This record gives sequence, structure tokens and C-alpha cells, in this order.
Amino acid sequence: MAPKKKEYSTDLRTLVIKHFLNGDSQREIAKKTLLSRETVRSMIKKYKSTKCIGNLFGRGRKRKTTATMDRLIQRKLKCNRRKSSRSVTAELQNHLGILISESTVQRRAHEIGLFGRVARKKPYVNKINRIKRLKYAKEMLTKPLGFWDNIVWSDESKFNLFGSDGKIMVWRTRNEEFGPKCTIPTVTYGGGSVMVWGCFTKKGVGKLYVLDHIMDALYYRQILEENLLASVNKLGFDNNFIFMHDNDPKHTSGLVKDWLKKNGIQVLQWPSSSSDLNPIEHLWDALENRMKKHHPKNKEELAMLLVNEWEKIELSVLKTLVSSVPNDINNTLASARFVSSISSTISRSLEYDESSQVNQPSSFDILDFFY
Repeated sequence: MAPKKKEYSTDLRTLVIKHFLNGDSQREIAKKTLLSRETVRSMIKKYKSTKCIGNLFGRGRKRKTTATMDRLIQRKLKCNRRKSSRSVTAELQNHLGILISESTVQRRAHEIGLFGRVARKKPYVNKINRIKRLKYAKEMLTKPLGFWDNIVWSDESKFNLFGSDGKIMVWRTRNEEFGPKCTIPTVTYGGGSVMVWGCFTKKGVGKLYVLDHIMDALYYRQILEENLLASVNKLGFDNNFIFMHDNDPKHTSGLVKDWLKKNGIQVLQWPSSSSDLNPIEHLWDALENRMKKHHPKNKEELAMLLVNEWEKIELSVLKTLVSSVPNDINNTLASARFVSSISSTISRSLEYDESSQVNQPSSFDILDFFY
């Protein structure tokens, strides 16, 4: 296929035609406009045949699909976001007798803002836990803003001695993929790691406890005995606080429940599989980012640096995290409304445009294709 010729602006074409109408020769026009004689000849020839200076409307290849076919393709992709363009073209050909290319399907998707991207990974939440999450979100949405100021958020997290479990971005060329400056050295099992327990409120961070062995219910109760009450007293709370921990079996064991009840500690009812609603997860990320400037040589040094950086976390960071909780709850409800609206939209969108005069499949074929 020959390369596309350079297309000149409408102003330049207009200038050439004006000189032509004034009686100038093609040689004179080419000299005045700094164009070749062949280009001037082509512009004049086009003007004589079309009486038009600009491009004619409808030039180029005609659209392969009709408006109804476009809606069919787009609806199919909206209903199943994992469906490939190849499978859509195969279904169109097998069920409706429509032969189009995969590129056409991709272009129709681009027209409504759908582009092929790598799917983001997030924890799986089953139907029962989704209902619990929605119930929690609706209950918490009615709480006043000051309610979140009295929550003591807690959780455990792991920090690797050698490298991070997350992604590290680098600038490199195509040939530097395995260059020393563009790679992250790794060792088996991360070279060792440190598990910590921590808590925080809007008023500040509590104690960061470094675990020295695998945690069970008895060890978790010991951690709470030695750190939770001390952290609460440090932050200036009396008994007017609500303790938050997730539904890990160690957290919900009878030993821990009895200790919390004995000490009169109120616990926030937490839905399962909802770590995204816990602001301390973002605090762990902030702590890991602060640790990137350090290069500990052993687990003892790593634990010491973690405690030091934990104590340096600014109050403004904590206030921002706590104030973001209502927004996270609103996003949970918005996601649920979006899913329900998609279901209703699909049922309403099964309309067939019979006004087009192009040979189109019957409504029965469309329903068979869609379902």
C-alpha cells in the first residue's frame, strides 16, 4: 500500500484557486505558492471536476456496521468485560451472519470509551460478605463525623528485610531490562521479615509492637494487654473509645472476646473481607515508603527503624486517613448502586432500531445473540 500523500491546508488550496481564477498559469502559481507544478495541476483539476476547494464529505471507506450493529457489539462488551474482540466477531458471524474484523470491534469499543487494560486485582468477596459490607456501610453512613475520632484502628503487617512485595518503577530503555541499575535484587523468602502490630487514632499513633513469634489467640491477647491500654492512655482516651480489629480467627476467639468484655472495651462490628475500609492499611503503605531510605542489615535493625519511623508519622497524615473513612463507605454504596444499575440498564437496552433500511438481523436473532 502506497504511503498517504501530504494533504495541504484549505487556505493554501484557496490561494491556488484564486490565482487560477485570476488567469495565472500553472507555472506562475507554482512559483508564487512555492508548490510543484504537479501539485498545482492536481488542485486545479479537482476544482474543475468538483467545484469544491475542500474535501468532499463522505470520502474514504464506508462504515462497515450500522448503528444497530454498533449497539450490539458495545452491549456485548459491557455485559462481559472479559470477552475478547475475537470471540465477539465469531459470535456475530455464527449467530447473525455478520462478518467484520477484530479491529472493527475494537474501534466500536473505543467509541464508547472502552479500552483493553490489565484487570486490577482485589480480594474476592462472596455474596454473603457483600451483603454484610452493604449493611455496615448503610449503618455507618448515619454516624456523625465525630464518631470516627474515637475509633482505635488496629491491624498487623509484614515488612521484608530485603526488598518489598510491591512494584518498584524504574526508567529504562528497551535494552536495559536486566541492567544492574534497572533491576531489584531478590533473595529466597525476602531475606527475612518482621511482623508488627500497631494502632492509631486521629490524635496520634499508638505503640508499634514487634512480634517475636507466630501469633495465636493467646499471644494476641497478650499484645492487647501490654499495648492497647497503654496506647489509649498515651493518646488521652479514658474509656470513651471504640476498638477496631478485623475478623481474623485470632481476633474473634473466646480468649480475646472475654478479655475485651472484662476490660469494658467496645468493639466495632466489622464486615469480613473489608480490609479496604480500614485506614490503617494506607498507614502501613506510608510507613513502607518511609522505610525506602533505610537499608537495614538485619531484622533487629529493621524493627528498630520501623519503630522510629512509626513514631515520626505526622498528625496531619492520621487526620487525613480518618477523615477519608466516610468517603470509602460512600464508594462502597456507590459500587453497589452501579452493579444494580447495570442490571436494569441491560434489560432496558434490549431495544431494536427498525428504522434503518440496511439488511439487519431480526429481533429474535438479536435476543439469541445477546443471551
